Amino acid sequence: MRDTFLDRVIAWASPTAGNRRLAERQSMAARRAAADVVMHYRASDLARRSESLRAVGGDADAVAQLARRGLSLASRDVIRNNPTASRALSVIQNNVIGAGIEPRLVTTDKGLQREWRDDVLPHLSSVAVDGEGVLPLGGLQASAFGAAVADGEALIVWPEHGARHGQVRVLEADYLDTRMQGPVGASGNTLYDGIERDAWGRIVAYHLFGEHPGSPVLGSNWRGLESERVDAARVAHLYRVDRPGQRRGVSWFAPVLDDLVALAENDEAQLMRQRIAACFSVFWRTDDMQGNPPPSELAPGLIQAIGQNDEVSFANPPEVTGYDDFTKVHLRRVAVGMGITYESLTGDLTGVNFASGRLGRIDMGQNVERWQWHMALPGMCRPTGNWILKDWAFNAGGFAAIRALSKARIDWTPPPPVMADPKTETQVAVQRIEAGLASRRGEIRASGYDPDEIDREIDADMQRRRDLAALKQPGAAVQLGNSESERTLDA
Repeated sequence: MRDTFLDRVIAWASPTAGNRRLAERQSMAARRAAADVVMHYRASDLARRSESLRAVGGDADAVAQLARRGLSLASRDVIRNNPTASRALSVIQNNVIGAGIEPRLVTTDKGLQREWRDDVLPHLSSVAVDGEGVLPLGGLQASAFGAAVADGEALIVWPEHGARHGQVRVLEADYLDTRMQGPVGASGNTLYDGIERDAWGRIVAYHLFGEHPGSPVLGSNWRGLESERVDAARVAHLYRVDRPGQRRGVSWFAPVLDDLVALAENDEAQLMRQRIAACFSVFWRTDDMQGNPPPSELAPGLIQAIGQNDEVSFANPPEVTGYDDFTKVHLRRVAVGMGITYESLTGDLTGVNFASGRLGRIDMGQNVERWQWHMALPGMCRPTGNWILKDWAFNAGGFAAIRALSKARIDWTPPPPVMADPKTETQVAVQRIEAGLASRRGEIRASGYDPDEIDREIDADMQRRRDLAALKQPGAAVQLGNSESERTLDA
């Protein structure tokens, strides 16, 4: 920037004032240049022109910190009272979790495989796995994922090792002691909303209430306002990451709460309109009132006498029209905001053919796969599998079993996607296998089934056919299945 004559005069009279003036001129020039660049993007000025925009520079947790609790409570309310919100939650749970994401033990040890089938799997499939004794493992998965959708996050807590096949608890985010903030003594650890991290940013513990802070339970064992430190190895924190560095989740209903409330209010207005339209009434004028006072309100089928000097006038409110169009627009906005299809949300298949329905399912299917493989499996299923193996090894007898378990792993198979045309899609899978573009085991897994279990069932069916065929031979003695008895069929 070139000095002007005035700059030189001021600098000669007062060097300090001259330097200050020069610095201010340079700062103003830099701001003008930056403004010229920014104004190439007209959208950068929307925050000034629109009151609905909030342009803030905080990270994901700073932006959500004050709103997270209110969004969670509002979402729970609309889910309780709004069938559309309840349906949206159900659609997501059914597609992501279904009857459950199935665990499968991967090991070459036949003894472990047998113990898995005979002991561990029956426990996981029963309500004994639930700390409350209500749900099997698949139900706990659906409960946790539903809480993560409604509240933005959920906690899965496992007990200390020692009890054979310990019980799992699914907790709402309310259990986090958000009063716990800041440094933790001289350890170098820090707390944010009850989540403790070490100096490297790794989660080492969660500070959880003993009871839900909003529970009506009272008594000598009430610990609602007391929290305890739970090792992070026993806790899985399930939430969707919307921004890098995000440490807690936000309700998935946040973008659609306005539309859900607008739908409910519009339904109430439409219902009131229908009630008013149903109020067909008759008035006649007479000198003999017979003790009947003039009406104070209308009612359907009302017949009311009024005096000769009384006048009755009616309001003529504007007609409420476009109900279907208004409703469909908001329902589509809700479906888009939740990442599901309008048809899945409403069950309205008007004007849908196979091609359009399949295209809609493809987009929704991609969302479901992302929620499964980026959220449910790494955030809930794999930590559960690790805990199952560690608990199994803790209770195993003998070094050989512990060593075998250290080499084993648990894989998880999501539920099969719904097929719009099973015949066509099965043919496509067969063609992919025959062309060498996919393996049979891979296609079976993509269908939501365990290849090993399918092969075992096929082998069992084939063995049974051979046994039944052998029974038809004269004088044949054949052992059927696993039965110890033999049957002889004489010709």
